[in-house]
Amino acid sequence: MSKNSVAGVLLDRNLEKHLDYEIPDEMQGRIKIGSRVEVFVRNALCKGTVAILKQASEFNIRPLHRLIDEHSLSEPLWQLAHWMSRYYCTPLQKALKCMTPPNVRREVKQKTRILVALDLTREEALKLCSELRRNETKQALVLEKILASEKPPLLASLLEELKISRSAVETLVKKKALRLIETKESDLDDAEFFPSHPKILNSEQAACLMEIEKSLDLGTFQTHLLFGVTGSGKTEVYLQAIQRALDLGKSALLLVPEIALTSQTIERFRARFGLKLAVLHHRRSLGERSAAWEALKTGEVKIAIGARSAIFCPAKNLGLILIDEEHDSSYKQSEEMPTYHARDIAVMRGKLENATVVLGSATPSLDSYANALGGKYRLGILSTRATLASQPTMRIVDMKRALDKVGGFSHFSPELIEGMLERVEKGEQTLLLLNRRGYRRMQICSECRYIAKCPHCDLTLTYHKEVNLLRCHLCDYQTLLLRECPSCKGHSQMEFRGFGTEHVEKSLRALFPQIRTLRMDRDTTREKKSHEELFKQFRAHKADVLIGTQMIAKGFHFPSVTLVGILNADAALQIPDFRSSESLFQLIAQASGRAGRSDLKGEVILQTFLPDHPLLHLAASQNYTAFYRKEIDERRQFSFPPFCRLVKVVFSGPDSTETERTAMNFRMALVNCAPSDTEILPVLPAGHPKIKERYRFQFLIKTKAILPIAERLETLRQNRAFSKSIQMLIDIDPTATFF
Repeated sequence: MSKNSVAGVLLDRNLEKHLDYEIPDEMQGRIKIGSRVEVFVRNALCKGTVAILKQASEFNIRPLHRLIDEHSLSEPLWQLAHWMSRYYCTPLQKALKCMTPPNVRREVKQKTRILVALDLTREEALKLCSELRRNETKQALVLEKILASEKPPLLASLLEELKISRSAVETLVKKKALRLIETKESDLDDAEFFPSHPKILNSEQAACLMEIEKSLDLGTFQTHLLFGVTGSGKTEVYLQAIQRALDLGKSALLLVPEIALTSQTIERFRARFGLKLAVLHHRRSLGERSAAWEALKTGEVKIAIGARSAIFCPAKNLGLILIDEEHDSSYKQSEEMPTYHARDIAVMRGKLENATVVLGSATPSLDSYANALGGKYRLGILSTRATLASQPTMRIVDMKRALDKVGGFSHFSPELIEGMLERVEKGEQTLLLLNRRGYRRMQICSECRYIAKCPHCDLTLTYHKEVNLLRCHLCDYQTLLLRECPSCKGHSQMEFRGFGTEHVEKSLRALFPQIRTLRMDRDTTREKKSHEELFKQFRAHKADVLIGTQMIAKGFHFPSVTLVGILNADAALQIPDFRSSESLFQLIAQASGRAGRSDLKGEVILQTFLPDHPLLHLAASQNYTAFYRKEIDERRQFSFPPFCRLVKVVFSGPDSTETERTAMNFRMALVNCAPSDTEILPVLPAGHPKIKERYRFQFLIKTKAILPIAERLETLRQNRAFSKSIQMLIDIDPTATFF
């Protein structure tokens, strides 16, 4: 072996330690830290990432089999992976997995499509078509179809429509009458958009943009918090900041919290830049993601848009990172390690890339706002709406009095019904927000009060009327409706309690058949392009009312929406979590921001059984600073973030007793080695104590700094002294402490 010929490879498998392989002569000088390679493990080929380069070993070792990608990870991404491994108490192999998504690991290539085009002049084609009609009717049909088409049709579509085989087309190709054009498949190529131009900014927008452009021009790391009320024109600031980054030869990355927002964002960005965009989220095919990944890595595309995991994209010369709705909890990965938050990763990546980071929100997270007030972030404020539109008025409706008026149960107060009918008459639109999907929340025995629960999870089954099944929202278990109580075997009827978006839609249609409705929740958006279709239908005014869960409250711009109804907002106040008030305030404020975004006056009707609750009045007045002062005082009093750092350690296993005992033993071991400024709370059952046949126990850690406790946790994790059937998850900076 040559003297510099050993590569330590971290495999894509769940193996934390690297394995050593000889670097063959033909790969010398091409293998780098972060290169993707293929190696033999026993007799099977396995892919991995080069983690170490070192001197030759005295032992005989197997050579690398294949170099897949010489420049897979840039130096900043490699440093980011190491930081994630330390900060989030996770093996480096798992951190690298975030940066090598499935399309990269499997080497998936983008699908191609074949177009059929004329290889003759139109006159020559018409003459040939006339000759072919006598004996070769199928070939004549093909030519006729292509002559009638405005642009070259897809080969697959042509064959399917004409009900013919490919041989007719191939014969015409041999005759040099047609030619086949192979192109990369992308659903963005056919997207419709109308060119737009930069808008004139108001004084607040201009001031915020100037600060962002200063950071971009200097090429130094700086984080900006863009705190702008809904409709204040944050997107226009984003667009003009991206233009400055492009002018400087840099690339830009925009994260959005919901896939539903991507189609709207793509449309705006295509209209402004007229460039190909790299779109990254899990609803796109692996081939589409591979093409976007490669285009970003080579610098062919300089603008990336995506959901949480897009923060790891290989954008070349990254200069600007934008996190829209930075407060949103969907940026946090809580189900598996590393439990990263895309907003925090964005800040760290910006530091490593010397990039400018912009966090935007109408309701910033308390942590980000505290960082801005403390000088860690630069604060930019947009206090008014960018257009002539004013903030919507909000009415709090006491549902106890409303139900007394109607003499029974109803989803809709008289005020909300009147408002919806008025909007229908005017040709305006309404949003109805209920943060619970399904038809009925539970099926319960009227005699013994038995509640139908999932046999695999400790969760009530929700009734979905469209499929006529009870369904678990944790594991997707489904079963038929109960005809009799399995507990008391009585003859009393099984009743339904509670309701979801499906029930609201059915009720509205029953009351007012003339009102056209659409529903947007997880049940109606399972298909690949369902978000885009629903968005386009509602924007095209094919419905008067859009009913949905929290996904409809985030960032949508519907100019004709002048009324927002918020149903059963009280439910969120019952969650025993220190962030529940913050989450509810943000949800109400974001939902309210969907109303009256154009010249039409907006109104919000908030239905509640707790009309005097102070949080609802703060949300109704859209007074974020007053809410922040109240909430920050409570956080300070009880020592919750941002006055401490939190870690949640969760254990899950098939046996309840063993899992709880393991959690308690691990906690005690941690107590014996934890830093002195650390408080370790007792072990408790998780908010969902059982999921998919696994029992869950957890405890919280309060500390001043993450890295010291993270080192202790990592040491104990590596020296695990408990059964392999029990899994441990370390959630750093959890967004939810109860569930």
